[in-house]
Amino acid sequence: MTGTNLSKPLDRGFFERPPDAVAFDLVGSWLVVHDGPRATRAFIVETEAYGGRNDPASHAFRGPTKRSEIMFGPAGFLYVYLIYGMHWCMNIVTEPSGTASAVLLRAAELYVPAPGGDGDEMVALRGPGNLTRGLGITGADNGLDCCGGEGRHLTIQRPSPGPNDLATGQSKRIGITHERDRPSRYFLVGHPAVSKLPADPDPNRNRKSPS
Repeated sequence: MTGTNLSKPLDRGFFERPPDAVAFDLVGSWLVVHDGPRATRAFIVETEAYGGRNDPASHAFRGPTKRSEIMFGPAGFLYVYLIYGMHWCMNIVTEPSGTASAVLLRAAELYVPAPGGDGDEMVALRGPGNLTRGLGITGADNGLDCCGGEGRHLTIQRPSPGPNDLATGQSKRIGITHERDRPSRYFLVGHPAVSKLPADPDPNRNRKSPS
């Protein structure tokens, strides 16, 4: 996997699209964290799309706040926030300025040198907290550019063939209380780093009645 041919880093126009389109296309792409001469690469296998004022599960649903104001700015910047007082979650802002939305990166596979230097071994970063921990992402990275730059920044690169040639699944989102049935979670089918979809003890909860 580490020898995969990659495209040039995706530009801002890639992220200036609806969050579901971006979330789908990010599955099967590579996230690269640049920190001076060091670059850490992770293969994205699971994402979730969040809208703005049309999505009650979104931090932008009630308009700009000190925490969510970055979602109303330009696309392609990192939005990092803390959950449960201990886990950082990383999102990439989507759509043009003034239209708030973002894509949560939920899981990836990270390649690290194997013991003894015999190739690389894969580490499953399953769940948004494990993903940020494995990549060293914290609240200090809130606002980082995902479209290049100098100093610490991120880039996204697509492999060849692109993510649309991969088996990408779709389901409801995980771990939220509002809009639980919205099918805005995308994942690489069968990949070991993908989060398992929890059983719903009440499948009719928040389900909309047929019109």
